[in-house]
Amino acid sequence: MGPMGAIVFLPREGDTSSLMLEDLLFDPAAAWLSAALERSGVERFLVVCHDDDRERAGACFPGGTEFVTDGAEDAAGQLTAFLTALEGNVAVFTRPVFLDDRGAARLAGDEELPRGEDTGVYRISAAALKEAVEGGEDFVTAVRAGSHFGLKSGSYEGLLPLDDSAPTWDSAQYFARHASIDRLRSEFILPPVRFVDVENAYIGPRATVGGGTVILPGTILRGRTSVGRFCEIGPNAMIRDCIVGDHVTVNASQLNESTVEEGVMIGPFAHIRPGCRVGRNVKVGDFVTLKNSTVGEGSKISRLTYVGDCDVGERANLGSGTVTVNYDGTSKYRTVIGDGAFIGCNTNLVAPVKVGDGAYTAAGSTITDDVPADSLAIARSVQVVKKQWAAKRRKRSGR
Repeated sequence: MGPMGAIVFLPREGDTSSLMLEDLLFDPAAAWLSAALERSGVERFLVVCHDDDRERAGACFPGGTEFVTDGAEDAAGQLTAFLTALEGNVAVFTRPVFLDDRGAARLAGDEELPRGEDTGVYRISAAALKEAVEGGEDFVTAVRAGSHFGLKSGSYEGLLPLDDSAPTWDSAQYFARHASIDRLRSEFILPPVRFVDVENAYIGPRATVGGGTVILPGTILRGRTSVGRFCEIGPNAMIRDCIVGDHVTVNASQLNESTVEEGVMIGPFAHIRPGCRVGRNVKVGDFVTLKNSTVGEGSKISRLTYVGDCDVGERANLGSGTVTVNYDGTSKYRTVIGDGAFIGCNTNLVAPVKVGDGAYTAAGSTITDDVPADSLAIARSVQVVKKQWAAKRRKRSGR
């Protein structure tokens, strides 16, 4: 048996991009639609869009999606080949809509579709549609020979037609807010995902959350984010395109395009920028920024520190105010900090530089040369004390 497919039109109105590519709570309507269809069993997508929308549309659909853009020389042949590869029904979307898992399941199943006003969403036999197209029949006319997903005024059956009017868009935002939360609750995850306040959490269409995790108010999970089991996320945390392991705490922090392994504690007010890998049981404390860096298991970066373009070993300790000086105005360079190293408070590590295993840097140092393993590096001015200098100054000034 071949896969089920979907044909999605992303029509434009005038010079503006398709309404399907406008965000509904951080993710375009097209992303909500494709994610719901994938979960319902749709494996192949054919997307028809404007040339200028191709890149944005590509980010909304899975790899392997076929695209037909304006002026395509063999659009009919591409459509025929797409339908030939399908088995059973194909879902067709000719107008902008918001779709959740409930609506996708109805389209992918065999049950009768809701009756009512034509929404521009159809279910039709792929073989029948192919035969009609090859016979020269107009595509839209051929599609309408199938079943349409209808809606009665004021009803919601897992699908909502979109236009740019405020009431419609507000309704779509409301349904988007609840769609992923309802999905997580319906997946019978044991133990269940717990939401402290469902009205103040946002879970994107492609985000997943493991059982036993607690979602606190102000949490935003965006893009292809995967959160493990028994985590605590929030309050006021945003995670985008990250893999987060089990038993992780993220408190009032932002994580982007990175991997966080089991048992990590992050925040409050930490910023994990793209390209990071944070090892097991690492502590990333308040006002810490990581960028394009790896941090080994059990290391601690407690507060007020910038770690950029850096490889930190296991069980290292970076004191408050540590800065990896990675940029000279033209190029960026890496810093390496060995296993068990201890970086004193307010240390500047001027890259490229390496601190060996078990080495120490004295607080307030600016390190420009490599530090051998198990050594102490001191790079600061010698303190000079001038006794009674302040008293003499006050006497001269009369203060």
